[in-house]
Amino acid sequence: MTDTHITDAPSAPVATVADGTTSRRERILEAAARAFATHGYRGSSLRDIARDAGCSLTLLDHHFGGKGQLLDAVLQLQHQNCEKRLDGLRAFVDSPAGFGLEEFVERWANYEFDLYTTPQGRLYLQLMMRLSMEAEVEAQRRRDLDCAQVLVLRAFKRTRPALDDDARDAGWFLASAALYAAIVRADEGTPPEGVTTATPERRHTIAFLVEGLKGCWNERPGAGAR
Repeated sequence: MTDTHITDAPSAPVATVADGTTSRRERILEAAARAFATHGYRGSSLRDIARDAGCSLTLLDHHFGGKGQLLDAVLQLQHQNCEKRLDGLRAFVDSPAGFGLEEFVERWANYEFDLYTTPQGRLYLQLMMRLSMEAEVEAQRRRDLDCAQVLVLRAFKRTRPALDDDARDAGWFLASAALYAAIVRADEGTPPEGVTTATPERRHTIAFLVEGLKGCWNERPGAGAR
């Protein structure tokens, strides 16, 4: 396992009240994240979210207002948690030592696979993938949710400095879509706790991503940085 392994602990502290129970606001955010990840933005009902959170619709409205404000609050919390979880991978990308495309892709893919094996990470990835298909959710909101994009593009710039921004962006969209699809496929056939760095799904995915990126950038087989 790489040093970017994800633990099962929540990335952000859970707010509590005096009796030690989760705060009402936190319960609402958790219920809303589950609803948006399962039903999407349009298909989620504020009434159902309030019922799942164990509060009244009036209380939900008091804390967040409408559904758009609630989605913004969910995305903000998920983004903050994502940034904290990325500390290990960020330290690798920003280290003075050089690294190759293959090494970075392996660490990035293992980070995402590991993330999907934790309850919080699984919810985050499901939410991100569901909202990516929602026309009602603005593109900027979707970009803010996937905080890995900025880091991955920075790694691409370090390993392929001659490429322009458009080429690196194209590589990101191709590789991220393929990686998230592979994670979902692996989960359909293997219990999350069984998807380790040694499984064929991971090895095949990493090799596929590297070759796909090189193809996207018109590199010859076996070519390195240019």
